[in-house]
Amino acid sequence: MRLFFLFLILIATGCKDSVKEKALDYKTSLLEIKLLETTPVNPRYTQLIASDSGEYLLLLNDFKDKFQFLELPSGGIAHEITIQREGENGISGFNAGTVTGWDSLWVTNRPPSLVLTNFSGEVLKKVTIIDDQTPLTVIRSDFDRRMHQYGNKIFGSQPLFMDHHGMNKDAIQKQRLVFSLDINTGDVEWYDVFYREDYWDNGKKPSGYSWTEKDGKLYIALWHDHEIQVFDMASETIVQRKEVKSNHVNKPDYVNEILPMEKALANSFSSDRYKSLLYDKYRNVFYRFFLPSFDPENLEEEYNHLDLEFSRPYSGVMVLDSELNIIGEHIFDKFQVYSLNNHFVGEKGLYISANNPFNPEYNEDMLRYLIFTPELRER
Repeated sequence: MRLFFLFLILIATGCKDSVKEKALDYKTSLLEIKLLETTPVNPRYTQLIASDSGEYLLLLNDFKDKFQFLELPSGGIAHEITIQREGENGISGFNAGTVTGWDSLWVTNRPPSLVLTNFSGEVLKKVTIIDDQTPLTVIRSDFDRRMHQYGNKIFGSQPLFMDHHGMNKDAIQKQRLVFSLDINTGDVEWYDVFYREDYWDNGKKPSGYSWTEKDGKLYIALWHDHEIQVFDMASETIVQRKEVKSNHVNKPDYVNEILPMEKALANSFSSDRYKSLLYDKYRNVFYRFFLPSFDPENLEEEYNHLDLEFSRPYSGVMVLDSELNIIGEHIFDKFQVYSLNNHFVGEKGLYISANNPFNPEYNEDMLRYLIFTPELRER
């Protein structure tokens, strides 16, 4: 096993705002990483990590039930952390995790809890997460909503409505979105961070958000609303709320009742929404992904609709400055990228998976990333 100490964790998250269409200059290149064993080509969790010995891509290999550190750009496996489901170090309800430092991997578990393991997979700490206002069924982290450590606290997210179809509008202000765990004492604290009060004024929009960290602040970008909230981890309060609208996000999805699958998919395709928010520390900008609506009948070929939901034909990205002002936005070509997950920020720019299953260049033997580099001018 190769040792790689002194981790600098590069966390990618993004956001954006739009009033009128702004042209965006950019350049692209392609990175291909040959896979040395069976690995998902679009792993649901990725995290770029740099050390004195080089860059590593941490990914969750669900085929092997392991976290793997891949050397970049060779793809060699430098280290693996096996997820044990049973026994003394078992995490039976594991769903995802975040590396917060050398030899520290925090994972989310079901029933709702946070578990600290080392890089050998040994469980060092387990704390149940309880919200005294809302009964929780799940706590999870994702590549675009990973946990963040600030001082002796781990900050986690809870973006989901626990009873979407059974709750009314007033209950939104009881569904808190951010919590923390004090590593030393085990105390769990919830914060008054909510979806906006008018979130359901025109219908029941789904819940969901992405977040990213910059200078001790968490930028919370809603998937089904233009708003971005800024949570300061030092004062533990919201310090800014801003409308950051894409010109291509105009038709929200309303889920007012349980629908048959095909009808639900049709509603999803005919609506627009946001996805990941990533921060680029090299350029001091944010990237906010969005998924514009489309008509499957106009795709020239017939596709399975459920597959289209996970591998959308069109996706775009907004580039925002450090104050969340819009620099520009760009829509990628049809099936050019896979935008559900598997993207991160590096020194060269925004790395986006080019392995959309409907792309003719799709390849199950390698990770393929389109490197999107905005060309920024002095403002």
